Amino acid sequence: MVDFRYHLVSLVAVFIALAIGIVLGAGPLREGISERLDDEVAELRTERTELRSELDVRSQQAEAKDEAVDLLSPRGVAGTLNGTRVAIVLLPGVDRNHVALLEDRVTDAGGTLALQAEVDPSFESGDTDPEVLGELGSRLALPEADDGDGAGPGTVLAATLAGADAQGEVGAWLAAGERLEDEGWLELTWQDAQAPVTDRRPPEVVLVLGGGLSAQELDPDDDGAEPRLELREELVSGLASLELPLAVAAAGTESGALAQGGGQDGLVTAIREDGSLRDEVSTVDDLEGASGRAAAVLALAWEMQGESGHYGLGEGAQAPVPAPPPLRLTSAPGAGQEPPATEPVPAPEDPAVTTAP
Repeated sequence: MVDFRYHLVSLVAVFIALAIGIVLGAGPLREGISERLDDEVAELRTERTELRSELDVRSQQAEAKDEAVDLLSPRGVAGTLNGTRVAIVLLPGVDRNHVALLEDRVTDAGGTLALQAEVDPSFESGDTDPEVLGELGSRLALPEADDGDGAGPGTVLAATLAGADAQGEVGAWLAAGERLEDEGWLELTWQDAQAPVTDRRPPEVVLVLGGGLSAQELDPDDDGAEPRLELREELVSGLASLELPLAVAAAGTESGALAQGGGQDGLVTAIREDGSLRDEVSTVDDLEGASGRAAAVLALAWEMQGESGHYGLGEGAQAPVPAPPPLRLTSAPGAGQEPPATEPVPAPEDPAVTTAP
């Protein structure tokens, strides 16, 4: 049995050890630890300053390259959409600044901005009237939806934008567009609307601009986010089923690279992950950058050649931009010295293959 003296000796030993630790910490050991901590703090401050300087330099370089791409893009896209009637579809959440810059690039390519269609948020929020959609759908050549219901909001909008009249109908798609406007679900802006006669033929290509549904915004707790994405997919699938050359572009991967999901738009991700849509629809994920806007225009030109691709900086992108398509209606000095591209993303050259001087 342990007696009281054992406990007393143990307690005294603990206090002695504590006293020795205090003395050493306040004396010889304190000086060494303090110096080491001071050195580490100074080293971290120096490293932080160097990283900040490097970041500033990299940012300046990136801005200079973006300005260079923006300056060269008009020449790079020139003629790729000559005489092509383009419809631009604005989904809720798209940045209007990006839209204006992209429209300039479409014009540089020789395309005609025939129609701008802005989808109202109420169209995605489930406020649409099924009876109205059914009435409109009965006069349109609707693509079949995945659930077999051809009169869904996305399919009706797709047929309207594509100018797809049902057999025996003439101009039903125009009437459908007006009805969608009257319901407050859509706003249509035709080019030269103030002219005596507005050209209201169906567009030849469609550029859908997404926004507001990044991976961070597609919160599982948000009951409305997933249905909005499904409706957008239905729209894209419907346009693809109607065999209309189509590209989907959205911003995010350049400005939000460090955000959840790399800043990539949910619709772009969904298309790239869909086995059927991936081969039929082109996508661009960095519309906020000059290269992204050029890629969107060139992607449309390749779609007219029957070639789909995925461009930008995000997951699933094949290249930052596609190569210029082979169709050129005008020639610049020095043109023809290199053969035109035959595919949007050429295979990398084999470094082992060299040519004799």
